[in-house]
Amino acid sequence: MPLARNGEVDLYYEVQGEPEAPVLILVSGLAEQIGSVEFPEEQAQLFIEAGFRVVRMDCRDAGRSTSFDATGRPDLDDILNALAAGEVPVVPYTHLGMADDLIAVADDMGASRIHLVGASAGGLLVRWAAIRHPQRVETVTVVMSGSGAMPGDDGPQLDPDVLAVLVGLGDHRTEQDYVPYIVELWRDQWGTTFAFDETWITERVTEAFGRSYRPDGAYRQLLSATGAPGLWDAQRSIEHPVLVVHGSADPIFAPDHALATAAQIPNADLWLVEGMGHSMHTEIWPELTRRISVLTELD
Repeated sequence: MPLARNGEVDLYYEVQGEPEAPVLILVSGLAEQIGSVEFPEEQAQLFIEAGFRVVRMDCRDAGRSTSFDATGRPDLDDILNALAAGEVPVVPYTHLGMADDLIAVADDMGASRIHLVGASAGGLLVRWAAIRHPQRVETVTVVMSGSGAMPGDDGPQLDPDVLAVLVGLGDHRTEQDYVPYIVELWRDQWGTTFAFDETWITERVTEAFGRSYRPDGAYRQLLSATGAPGLWDAQRSIEHPVLVVHGSADPIFAPDHALATAAQIPNADLWLVEGMGHSMHTEIWPELTRRISVLTELD
């Protein structure tokens, strides 16, 4: 499978669908990779059937893309102290570089225009890509993501207890410990309406562990948001059609994050899914596909 290049960063990606179809790049969240719970093969196939050329990729520091292990692990206390002092923390890379990675993948494919779908942290990256490369992006879909507000902004913030949970993804675990830990984490954030398929989740988590396990990468990805300028205000400049999808029972980013995001972006529509947690449940895949097709004018 191909590798795109952004400076010194190699980006692993996979492409499916007709060569002339509109390009839809799926961007997973923190510590996710191709084959994980977010954007699995079954969901990608629905997008292909809808008429898209679908791209799934490993963000930097995850999966088979470039590792930043040589840079070490930033000190969380130093970063929090810098933010409290109104300073920009020093981190190995930021969301700006990760957003540029999406365009590097498009370049490698020869795609001049792309549609972007980002889940959780990926929802922050797709917004930055639209801001930094407006001529390359056609539509943006933001799923179960944060408002982009940092300390000092007037938007919804990441809850400190949630931050502690996310930092825990950077702890080193054996496969025997990691798989049940992540399965239970998914269970905790599943929401209130949709059935939790423990067997399927366990299969996805186990496969991902065997493909690539990078806890330090998860830690650096999490902290990469702190070194970027504020997305909260910057996203007001997005003029593309935007769909914001969020669950009413999301325990990572409460629904007020979605409401605030949709209010900040001029051309944003909000789909609030009753009972949906911090996950794209299989039951919503057909409707999500339909809404993205409408957004991109395929339907």
